[in-house]
Amino acid sequence: MALSRRASDSSIRESPFSSSRPGYNIIMGTNAPRHLGLVSTALLPANRMIGAAIFSVPSSIIVSVGSAGAALSLWVLGLTLSLCGFYIWLELGCLMPSSGGEKVYLEAAYPRPYRLASTLFAFYILFAFGGLASIVVADNFLLAVDCTASDLQKRALAIAVLFVVAAILSVSQKWGLRIMNLLALVKMAILLLIICTAFAITVGVIPSKGPTDRGTNFRQPFAGSSSNLYDYTVSLFKVLGSFQGWNNSSLILGEVSNPQRTLKMAGVFGVGSVGVLYLLVNVSYLIIATPDDMRQTGLQLVARILGSVFGSATTRVTGAMVALSSLGSIMSVAFTVCRVIRELAMDEVIPASSMLSKTTRSGNPTPATFVYLFGTSAAAMALIPFGDAYDFLIDASQYQAAMINFAVVVGLFIIRKSVPAAEYPFRVWTSIAYVFLAVQVYLLVSPFWSPQGQGDTSLPYWLAPIVAIAGFGCGAFYWWWARDKTVTRDRPFRTLRDRTQAYGSVPGG
Repeated sequence: MALSRRASDSSIRESPFSSSRPGYNIIMGTNAPRHLGLVSTALLPANRMIGAAIFSVPSSIIVSVGSAGAALSLWVLGLTLSLCGFYIWLELGCLMPSSGGEKVYLEAAYPRPYRLASTLFAFYILFAFGGLASIVVADNFLLAVDCTASDLQKRALAIAVLFVVAAILSVSQKWGLRIMNLLALVKMAILLLIICTAFAITVGVIPSKGPTDRGTNFRQPFAGSSSNLYDYTVSLFKVLGSFQGWNNSSLILGEVSNPQRTLKMAGVFGVGSVGVLYLLVNVSYLIIATPDDMRQTGLQLVARILGSVFGSATTRVTGAMVALSSLGSIMSVAFTVCRVIRELAMDEVIPASSMLSKTTRSGNPTPATFVYLFGTSAAAMALIPFGDAYDFLIDASQYQAAMINFAVVVGLFIIRKSVPAAEYPFRVWTSIAYVFLAVQVYLLVSPFWSPQGQGDTSLPYWLAPIVAIAGFGCGAFYWWWARDKTVTRDRPFRTLRDRTQAYGSVPGG
């Protein structure tokens, strides 16, 4: 494998968005089969967003910030930032309607050094811990079957969940989509059940087993709020982790029918509806239970809260539903991100590219792609104390996401300089881009400052951002080691993408 420069200065200066550019149809993904309609495209972000986080992190957020008002404010901020990010990605997605998402946008904005942006993004995926929701699946599955397990058994079960997801998505793309769509509806049903339960308690249909005065959590909503900035930073990371997936459709845009129109409609519906549900669900949590109750539930938040209202049998049923919902979230991540990994392998910017660029006979990514996606999650779950693993991995992955988001927004302004405004199907307000950029800067700086010297886990508070930065450092080292130092501008570099015209036609695929 070799990383090299492009053939000529003219190809460097030529806009990657020009329809006269050779290979434009391949770059823009127009030769890929566009089989995803509005419903599937809208459910992809919803399926990824509604998963392990909303069923587990509200309890840890309450622990960190100390009050209902502070926690709800962070959820409002999270929805606002997610919508800002969506509209930024919408501008870039409409301009470049091909699969890959951030990979495509970073390549367009940062062509030099050649392939460095793609390589760093590839290592972001490697160290983004895409399978961490399996921890929640395992914990709630054990609750559903009323079984206790040691930490070692929980680790083994969580890793086994990743094998199940890989097996399902490797066998059939059609059935994988059907299962994901079904599980997305299960998720919606759970959230609606929580909201309806809180409403029934509020109007007196169901007796409250939570606060005797249901207005307690809202009468002085900010009483007891933390004064430590670090607490709000790590809590915001968890909120943004709950919203992670608002950009999911952009990752497989090359497989979406009428991508520009569909992305606008599906994105607004998917992100907006999930955001409203999140706010209502968090208000419902605080109606059903006190902050002290939420502190004690951990990853089994929903099952324990609903069980306190309807009885132990409901606890087990809800645990099973939450486990299935989190499973759907993992499947959604794998379905989209594995296709991005294959795009990166086609460009030969990751190790074992020839293996990762292949497909199965059914047209799905090979099992090796799932190893690339889930390998670091499995290793982290095996090594990190199980009780801290979920919160720590969210903090590390969200720090990496902030670095990528920062680079994409800066890239947005770089691309705008080379593309006339008339060529944009959609342009986001510049003020929105600046706000989103400022928040990313805050998220990158603030985790290194904790006045009390403590984080939200038993691990050092500075370890999560260090792990995130180290992941990109590994990517930079790999790019430096793998680049072809002998290739000149007159010797064009041919990647696997240059040697194939269709998604599944790599030799040996």
